[in-house]
Amino acid sequence: MAAILTQLPDDGTQQSASWRPVNASALPAARESASPYDRAIGVLLPAAAFFLSWWQVGRLPNANLTMSDMILIVCTLLMLVSRGLNARMMGRMSVLWVGGIVMLLGGMLVGSTMHGDFTRWPVVAGQYAFALLLIPMVLVNCTLPMLRKAALAYVWGVAVSQAVGIALVNLFSRDMINQYVNKYVVTGNGRLGAFTGEPNSNGAVCVFALIFLLHAVIERRLRPFVAVPLALVIVAGMVYSASFTAFATTILSIGFILALSRIRTVITIALPVLLVVGAYVGLGGPVPAVFEQRVGDAVVSGDPTKAGTFVGRSVLIEEAWQMSGDNLLIGLGSDGYRKASAYGMPVHQLYLLVLNEGGVVSFLGLCLMFAAMFVHGTSIAGRSRTDGVCALALLGVFFLYAMSLPHMFARMWNGPPMLMFALASAGAGAATLSMTRRPAWRSQAEPSEPERTSEAG
Repeated sequence: MAAILTQLPDDGTQQSASWRPVNASALPAARESASPYDRAIGVLLPAAAFFLSWWQVGRLPNANLTMSDMILIVCTLLMLVSRGLNARMMGRMSVLWVGGIVMLLGGMLVGSTMHGDFTRWPVVAGQYAFALLLIPMVLVNCTLPMLRKAALAYVWGVAVSQAVGIALVNLFSRDMINQYVNKYVVTGNGRLGAFTGEPNSNGAVCVFALIFLLHAVIERRLRPFVAVPLALVIVAGMVYSASFTAFATTILSIGFILALSRIRTVITIALPVLLVVGAYVGLGGPVPAVFEQRVGDAVVSGDPTKAGTFVGRSVLIEEAWQMSGDNLLIGLGSDGYRKASAYGMPVHQLYLLVLNEGGVVSFLGLCLMFAAMFVHGTSIAGRSRTDGVCALALLGVFFLYAMSLPHMFARMWNGPPMLMFALASAGAGAATLSMTRRPAWRSQAEPSEPERTSEAG
């Protein structure tokens, strides 16, 4: 399989004045090709991103294959026919990234083989390989305009799902929603699952979408009169999902991005948001009762045990920690924890689940993958502040959610981080080219100071 390697300098260092510029037409991120394949990918990729969070809508029955997945498969085939895939999905960290995936799946393979239950491993391995190898290779080979359109399409997809879900919750009874729409849109206690099918997942996609939205606003690719309504709908969806994890990670990730942004960005974005939120809370604006019960009480009291199912999850975590001592060398195999657990369900903590099912080899592989993403994100931040900071913020959200959920191979979980890293890498590459001094054969009278993007590092 052919792999197209980017010609951008990996370290992002500025070249000397005698540097000879690379032909822009040879760079995948430099411009959109006019070939029919690329035009088709340019339409299909945003469509896949739009449906990325719609896990319960259009999904094949009893299969983890959604509309977004099927569109991405078509994009993969078109790219294979046109120019192949890019094996540098994490830049210089690609070898470590692939090595981590091999260790993650290899440990589970050994555990499944040793316990005589091999049937689930091909399914789990296939899901992880599709999500963490194939999709990143497709995304990193797309042009910057394609990725920007896909990022905005993802924001619109999340916003539309929240708008529909909120409208259904307020206009119809739960029985009518279950009968005519989907039984996962709203839970028994009134929490919004929207099109993800589960409130915690719905809260997560809202956090991801807000980061993409803030990234577009900082780069001035989305005007305020469009960004503000989108943000309000997404935040409302997150509130209706009543997820403490979503609420906490939103505060942390947005705060992280703004803290490392320029003063101008903080003044134009953070201050108006704080004023609006303060006024809403001060005037006693309405908040869903389920949000007050599950999130409000935990925030006010500072006691996380009041945040819904925290206590039940802690019991599973304690059990997984006690079991891990017997599974360090040879794990329980793919989905083996469910059978071994006294509660008959996987522990909602990805790191402990991987440690028990794949042993220390799988656990170290997972850690290596996160380390590769972190190093790649810091490298991007060195070339373009906004791109790198947003990538690291989204990685932080993904890392924190991995501490409260089991296997996360569904694309609604890992698709947004892969899209953000591809977008950030392409944006940093464009910023590197724009900051490079003009070549020596140009007139010496021309200015030689580097051009910077609005938020380049």
